[in-house]
Amino acid sequence: MRENILFIGCGNMGSALVRGLVRDKWHTKYRFLLFDRVPERAQNLAASCGVEWVEHPLLYSPKFVFFAVKPKDVPEAARLLSSWQEGVLVSVVAGVPLQNLREYLAPSVGVVRIMPNLCVEVGEGVVPVVFSPEIPESYREELLFLFASLGWVFETNEEEINLLTALSGSGPGIVALFVEGLMDGGVQAGLSWEKSLRLVTQVVLGTALLLKEKGFHPGVLKNLVASPGGTTIASLSVLERAGFRGILMEGVKAAYQRAQELSLG
Repeated sequence: MRENILFIGCGNMGSALVRGLVRDKWHTKYRFLLFDRVPERAQNLAASCGVEWVEHPLLYSPKFVFFAVKPKDVPEAARLLSSWQEGVLVSVVAGVPLQNLREYLAPSVGVVRIMPNLCVEVGEGVVPVVFSPEIPESYREELLFLFASLGWVFETNEEEINLLTALSGSGPGIVALFVEGLMDGGVQAGLSWEKSLRLVTQVVLGTALLLKEKGFHPGVLKNLVASPGGTTIASLSVLERAGFRGILMEGVKAAYQRAQELSLG
């Protein structure tokens, strides 16, 4: 008999996690159960992924619960778990420490924090993990194996996870804005929207793979592309004068500060 995994919260991140795990066929090894306070959201996701939605989640004695709600909704959503006595809570809630989550749970329930990004949906996410000390090694290994389907998985600590949230969690949004800007530039020059988007996404994908596989520092790759007196150095000159690099750094800093604020309640 398959053991149960419950997903509480079927918003953007909860849905990305479900789709990422279904993509790697984990729903054939575990029974996936979806719950959301808006039933239609869970129903639609369940139907699209070939899994189940439930109205009364803890009737099913889940082994693992993925907790993907907004920070302000934690107290209300956690009440669903008040009678749960055995298993591991996997929290995807930004800025809420393990200690705060534990207040809502039975002492026998373990707690894990992960801060994935939306790229987990296609198996190319970043998944930093913080385990509470009492979780048995067998559960750790099982969860790490599960998470590995979602992208790059690594253990960290709660002191670092807010910074990781700012960089990897917010990163896809920052990259998407960058992609949109390049795409708009292509359209302004005369390309169709479709061709410009296809071209830019391929450039971003290829550049990321080149950096990853060759181990280049980004500055090295930039200099390889920027021939003296050429088009690339002309473009880079405009971006540097506009403070492009500094703006990105300030964006990451703002995301980190906000993550810190959330962790303080």
